[in-house]
Amino acid sequence: MSVPAAHRVFDLIELFAKRRHPMSLTTLTKELKIPSSSCHGLIQTLEKRGYLVNLKDQGGYYLTKRLKHDTDLIFTFNPLPNWIIPALENMRDVADETVLLARLVNTNAVYVEVFESAQSIRYIAQVGDLRPLYASAAGKALLGAKNDEACNALIAQLRMDQRNPNTIADPAQLRCDLTRSRQRGWYCTKGEFLPDVTALAVPLKINDETYSAVIAGPSERMQRRFDMHVELVLNLLEHAQLNQSHK
Repeated sequence: MSVPAAHRVFDLIELFAKRRHPMSLTTLTKELKIPSSSCHGLIQTLEKRGYLVNLKDQGGYYLTKRLKHDTDLIFTFNPLPNWIIPALENMRDVADETVLLARLVNTNAVYVEVFESAQSIRYIAQVGDLRPLYASAAGKALLGAKNDEACNALIAQLRMDQRNPNTIADPAQLRCDLTRSRQRGWYCTKGEFLPDVTALAVPLKINDETYSAVIAGPSERMQRRFDMHVELVLNLLEHAQLNQSHK
């Protein structure tokens, strides 16, 4: 279930992140495309809670530093185990490609950690980016980690758009792809989400939750070192399994 009031709060935050200057009630109402009374109520609530201030001499409302203070406190605690971040950073450094950690959110894979390659031409992503389960290595690994019943139930919910000629947009073909991937131990996309990007992934069990770890980069460069990338993701999978068994 979606909560409109929550959407409006995040829309407001994202608007300030995009504009980066104070805005009047009239401007905020127009940009957020909500009734003036609703916008006024939203602003008053956030102002009372200390998240918004009216900078009258600068033209309107702006976020205070309370939001940054809260997020800083949140991110001083990382719920992931101590070994995973160094392991992902090391995989990024050895592969010299972007490495990502994703988990399942509804019918998408969402990136929860991103370690970008230092290469000038690289796969670029941000924490919070969503990727379709059927057209991303991250998503395929999350699908493949489920039993057949749960996997088929998820596939039945997907809207499988043909993003480009490489995309597997047929449920039967996707199931075959997942079966082959389970058997070999790793999952792959070659230009299925973005035409010139190849990605490899494995599902990881971390603190009894399922994640997928991904190496992604330009296809031409990824193909040259493909076997090494496969070895890296399988080594990470083994590392995760050992840590899980020692809990």
